[in-house]
Amino acid sequence: MHIAFEAKRAFNNFTGLGNYSRFVISALKEHHPEEQYSLYTPKVSKREEAASFYKVNKAITVLPSGLWKTGSLKSVWRSKRIGKLAENQNATVFHGLSNELPSGLKSSTKKIVTIHDLIFLRYPDFYPVIDRKIYSKKFKSACKKADEIIAISEQTKNDIIEFFDIDATKINVVYQGVHPIYKQDLKTRRLLYLLDQYSLHQPYFLYVGSIEDRKNAKDLVQAFKLVLDQVKHDLLLLIVGKKTDYQREVEREINALRLEQSVRIYNNIPFTDLPYLYKGAVASVYPSSFEGFGIPVLESLSVGTSVVTGNQSAMKEAGGEHALYADPKNHEELAAQMVKLADDNDFNEHLIKNIDAHLAKFSSEKIAGDLMGVYKAP
Repeated sequence: MHIAFEAKRAFNNFTGLGNYSRFVISALKEHHPEEQYSLYTPKVSKREEAASFYKVNKAITVLPSGLWKTGSLKSVWRSKRIGKLAENQNATVFHGLSNELPSGLKSSTKKIVTIHDLIFLRYPDFYPVIDRKIYSKKFKSACKKADEIIAISEQTKNDIIEFFDIDATKINVVYQGVHPIYKQDLKTRRLLYLLDQYSLHQPYFLYVGSIEDRKNAKDLVQAFKLVLDQVKHDLLLLIVGKKTDYQREVEREINALRLEQSVRIYNNIPFTDLPYLYKGAVASVYPSSFEGFGIPVLESLSVGTSVVTGNQSAMKEAGGEHALYADPKNHEELAAQMVKLADDNDFNEHLIKNIDAHLAKFSSEKIAGDLMGVYKAP
């Protein structure tokens, strides 16, 4: 079987969509090396992670040639030309890894698309009108065109049915997994060194994610104030994420509550430090209102650190019985869950007991097997 991928994000994106694309490609190659693979991308970023991924996959990567390499023609190549190239290579399956499918795929090629989330429809106020229109047109077209759809959670599957009126029988829930960096053996010496480097000399809660309204960092600060009023020992709150306009609101709230010494915001933490920051935390907190999946929940659990997260469906899929849940807008409820983990080590340890069975649902072997089942289904 020859499986072709629209893989632009794998070579040019270094957050959610890129991590997913690289994870899927690597997992399939590792667990199903007997199959043939092709990766189509209009360009390869010069960043180290892209360069190393390209080095490993150079032999199966297809880039534009001739005039297609110039300017805006790269985008045309991606949307219009890839289908013809896949046909010429006799692709059995074509998988669009990031919400889109190109035109020109022949009818005998099985067309698969992964839909990550429809947050732009669920929370339209967070997106410009033009972006919503473009996303809606592209995503819906891909769903209609696809023979099978991969949804990364039951929540996303339900949203596809609700917003696009797609037949549920062609939507397959296949979870995503965490970056391999969260599966490594975390060295105590390195952990202690980083804790000292970041001056983390007291227990701390950790938030990792985009600092945006939907993820409720300001509400987390307000809840953390209540936590400090209830615990007897010093605590810190670390907020780690890319800087946004919303961050100014969070900073104003920190100042208004006089929490300058208790809450820190870091915008440029090296990716390789994140597993250690998770590991050193009392617990992580991810109070998002809505996610397609909620990968920070799984990242935290993968290194053995408990999580308090939002009570929406996708986060419950990621956390299962090993996380605590709260309404992010209910500060008392969110604070109460955080206090449980700050004050009771036995409860904290009980929460992540037998975590391996839960994490197995998100292993590369399980996900590669589930995807292969979709590819090969009649």
